[in-house]
Amino acid sequence: MIESLFERKIQLYVIVASYISFLLIALDVIFDGMLTQVDKIANQWFLDNQSGTLHNIFFSITKLGNLSTMLILSLIVVLFLLWRGWRDEAKIYLVGMFSSAILFSGIKELIGRSRPSSYIGDYFQHGYSFPSGHATMSMTFALLLFFILYPRSSTTYRYALVAFVLLFSLSISLSRLYLGVHYLSDVLGGLSLAVGSVFLIYRIFNRGEQES
Repeated sequence: MIESLFERKIQLYVIVASYISFLLIALDVIFDGMLTQVDKIANQWFLDNQSGTLHNIFFSITKLGNLSTMLILSLIVVLFLLWRGWRDEAKIYLVGMFSSAILFSGIKELIGRSRPSSYIGDYFQHGYSFPSGHATMSMTFALLLFFILYPRSSTTYRYALVAFVLLFSLSISLSRLYLGVHYLSDVLGGLSLAVGSVFLIYRIFNRGEQES
């Protein structure tokens, strides 16, 4: 059973605020607005503050958001949920991950923004820049686990879940900026898209349970 963690009014506020934020960021990117100027400054700052140690750390962190890693983690999560008999939770997890993946992939192709760099060392980064797939999928993954596990966790583990959501998604997002393969607006767009999408799916599933 997927328990309600937020009042439906709050859910709606988060959904609307997240999608409006994403739309404003996307429009700024499309029309080369003020945020794109901040993008250039931030990108240059990260390039000017590179070090071998930090590069290795962030390169390891960014691998956590790779497609192959996400697929492995998702397989583990789904098998665990099914093993516990949490079929509804497995369903919402799969719908959430697939929805976010389809959304960010489609928007990337629609906007077609070039990356600041397509390479991390010798590793080529495929695809367009906006929104960041790593930011979108890491936040989607972390939020879905939060919604699923929070109602079943003790107070201590609930604090750990909140910390996990923030550290997992933000560290991966920061790695994309540090490694120079995304602009700040790419990351902000990916995070806002993920939050809106997960809350929307959570709201839909929660409403279905209340009506059944």
